[in-house]
Amino acid sequence: MWQMALSLLLTLSITQTEFKNVNEAREAKNTNIRQDLNVVKLAESERAETEVTKPKPKKINKKISNTDSDSDWILFEVTAYSNHYASTKKNPGDEAYGITYSGRPTVEGRTVAADINKYPIGTVLYIDGVGERVVEDIGGAIKRNRLDVYFKSEQDALNFGRKHEVKVKIIKMGDEK
Repeated sequence: MWQMALSLLLTLSITQTEFKNVNEAREAKNTNIRQDLNVVKLAESERAETEVTKPKPKKINKKISNTDSDSDWILFEVTAYSNHYASTKKNPGDEAYGITYSGRPTVEGRTVAADINKYPIGTVLYIDGVGERVVEDIGGAIKRNRLDVYFKSEQDALNFGRKHEVKVKIIKMGDEK
C-alpha cells in the first residue's frame, strides 16, 4: 500500500515540475518508471517472503466417522469354537449338545460366548471383521474381554483360530443373567 502512495507522490512531483526541455522531461519520466519498477519489485519480494514465512495449516490424518468414535470400541481377544467334542467336550446325542448357556441352540452368524458378568446374555456386539453377534453362551476360559465366536464347522473354527486386539463395539447390553 505504501509503495503505491510513494509512486503516486513521485508522479505528482514530476508532473508539477517545470522542465527546461523535452529531454529533461523524458529523463524524469524514465527515472519515475524505474522507481515504480523498483517499488513493484520490492513489493513482490516482500510478498514472496511473507508467503514463504507464513505457517501453513497442518493436515490432520484422523479418520472421522459420523457414527463411531475410538472410545466406542473395546479391544478383545477373540477365539472360535464349534459344537464338536474338541470345543465343548460333548458328543452328538448328549442332552446339551448344540445348546448354549441361554438355552438357545448355537447358530453360526449369531452366537458368541462371553463373560456374562460383564456382558449379560442378550448383549449385542459388533466384532470388527466378524460382524454382529449376540451373547448366548459362556466358556470356561472366557473371562473379561475375551470372546468365543461360534462356527458350525470345526474346521472353520480352527481356521479362525485366536485373534488379539480385535475391536468390539457394544450395540446393546443384555438384561439376562
